[in-house]
Amino acid sequence: MPRLITLSRAARLVGVKRGALQKKIRQGELRTFEGELLLADLLQAYPQTEIEDTTMLERVEHIMESAVNKVIRPASDDPPDTDTLAARILTLGQELARARQQGRRHADLVTAMQQKIEELAAEAEQTHDQTFTKLKDWFMLALASTDTSADDSEILAREAFLRVMAAQVRILPSGHEFFIEGSDSILEAGLRGGLALDYGCSNGNCGKCKAKVVSGQVKKICPHDYVLSETEKGLGYILTCSNTAVTDVVLEAEEALGSHDIPQQEIEIRVKKIEQADDRIIILDAKTPRTRRLRFLAGQYLSLQFDGLPAQHCSIASCPCDDMNLQFHIPVITGSPVSQLLEGAIRTNTTVRISGPHGDFTLNEDSPRSVVFIAVNAGFGPVKSLIEHAMALDIAEKLGLYWITTPENIHYQGNLCRSWDDALDNFDYKPLQATETRSVTDLLTEIMAMQDTLQELDFYVCAPASLLESIETLLTAGDVDKRHLRLEPLREAVTGWKDPT
Repeated sequence: MPRLITLSRAARLVGVKRGALQKKIRQGELRTFEGELLLADLLQAYPQTEIEDTTMLERVEHIMESAVNKVIRPASDDPPDTDTLAARILTLGQELARARQQGRRHADLVTAMQQKIEELAAEAEQTHDQTFTKLKDWFMLALASTDTSADDSEILAREAFLRVMAAQVRILPSGHEFFIEGSDSILEAGLRGGLALDYGCSNGNCGKCKAKVVSGQVKKICPHDYVLSETEKGLGYILTCSNTAVTDVVLEAEEALGSHDIPQQEIEIRVKKIEQADDRIIILDAKTPRTRRLRFLAGQYLSLQFDGLPAQHCSIASCPCDDMNLQFHIPVITGSPVSQLLEGAIRTNTTVRISGPHGDFTLNEDSPRSVVFIAVNAGFGPVKSLIEHAMALDIAEKLGLYWITTPENIHYQGNLCRSWDDALDNFDYKPLQATETRSVTDLLTEIMAMQDTLQELDFYVCAPASLLESIETLLTAGDVDKRHLRLEPLREAVTGWKDPT
């Protein structure tokens, strides 16, 4: 019986990105059956020498754990508990028993066919008819070629091990997939995987993370105060913040499809760290209460209310996969009271009220196209959020980042970008510096010339508002499809206050 495997698990098995498999699917090198791949096709596309090379997988794990800040994983990387491991092994054992039973039936059928062909071939020899003799020779050759090789056995064993150590969750109706490792809840693993699952408190009080189990086995790992009705329990509803997956699971769950699905929130956050990246950028790290995490989409911005000062619009520079830890890249503006506060007066644990999120500078997760990100100066903040989200989703075939700085500005997190470039084969980073003789427009023209087919790319650009109109005109005139172009102004103005200069 042909063995099918999900795209996500296939990527893990051979140690490549999902985008690499999607490219092979589009090129006809891999076939899909209701979104799954034939294991035989996967083996043909990735010979054993490549399967044994886990360098790419290790590099991806490194980038996800180090370069990309995802700290919602529990402090201790605990493996699944013994009950969960036992249940997964039991499930595999049951599948093995069914496969053996089916294999015996197939073996009996093959033996009967072999005997019948031999009988017909023997009768045909008496009349000098070679038809059944040829059929017999072909059948014996085909039968010999079906023996499972050692290579096949090894990858089947590895696939079984991955299933024991990590359960896969599939969300309906979107079809999004993610893995649950260790003792994570379904909600935690889904957020880390880049999904915009619906949730509120994340600690079992509000019930917003309620989902229906369509298939598979889940396990309650922490109590919750929200009460599910008997009808809901009978239909298979659970709270994803309080349950983990024991086996591979299919859930019906709500997901945000756009900024209109994200509720407006007001939360008091606390300052964790303030870093003066250079004399023009301040990086503010803050933390939400555990029971009031911020739900947002990558690329959105917030209004920050410092005590006694006008509200400051700031783009979020961190990934939604880490909803408790927020980062902002705030431009320093001469004479701005917010800049003066951040440069000297504000201290760790200071409370800041945030409201939002706002904005539609968000990732088109359903696009099959490769992505080009262009940031000018502090426009890197929201672009960073989008890139980390794209990495968590692992959907784009290729990601490119072009970070342009103007005179007196620097690539203040260039080391982070270079670590992405080093760790991921599908990521390309190019820092660019504008000068008096080499304008931002000139650099954009160079960026366009570096691309093979502009019409087949998605562009995300964050730059000072004064540059956006000329950037849009230049890109669209150069064959960039306006439908695939998203622009965001650099959030540097203070509401209700103007620079006196």
